Amino acid sequence: MGGHKFHGDITRLDNPKRNEVFPVDVIVGALEGIDEGTAIADLGCGTGYLSIPLAKRVEGKGDVYAVDISDEMLKVLGEKAEGAANLKLIKSEENSIPLPNGLIDTSFMLAVYHELDDPEKFLMEVRRFSKPVHKIVIVDWNQTEGEMGPPLNERVREEDIITFFRNRGYGVMKRFSPSPYVFGVVFRISTCRAPV
Repeated sequence: MGGHKFHGDITRLDNPKRNEVFPVDVIVGALEGIDEGTAIADLGCGTGYLSIPLAKRVEGKGDVYAVDISDEMLKVLGEKAEGAANLKLIKSEENSIPLPNGLIDTSFMLAVYHELDDPEKFLMEVRRFSKPVHKIVIVDWNQTEGEMGPPLNERVREEDIITFFRNRGYGVMKRFSPSPYVFGVVFRISTCRAPV
């Protein structure tokens, strides 16, 4: 895990075939109960594949904070999302995300977890900027070698991710299979006790 960050042709991130692997409707559908003032973070947003549909989903009710370490990705997203008043672009470092404490209700991580250099530090940062009761939606690659996605040795087993979060106080709200290539898990915590 870690060490691999996406440095390829960014047009691949908007390829229509990507919806076969990461079906937006299914992934965005994991977000239930949108209340007035909902704040969502799309962590590792890339060119906005998920950020823009999320912003449309919460339009008039909340904001989406599209977070990425790449200026180039955020520039492309800014051009694509022009006029989306509830979409905020945030340039960050992996474990230092400039969001205020206690802001976020739900964080989405689409094909990001396997890229983390230090999941523990990353989760501590997510907890800092999240509300005491918050959700984390993770969608990442299955443990099956294929034409798409990172090499098998860079992927993280779904069960290992679940164990990591459970050991830090999160419960599994829902498991789902967006496609044969990826898995999805919605985690929830109702208290921000210190990570173990």
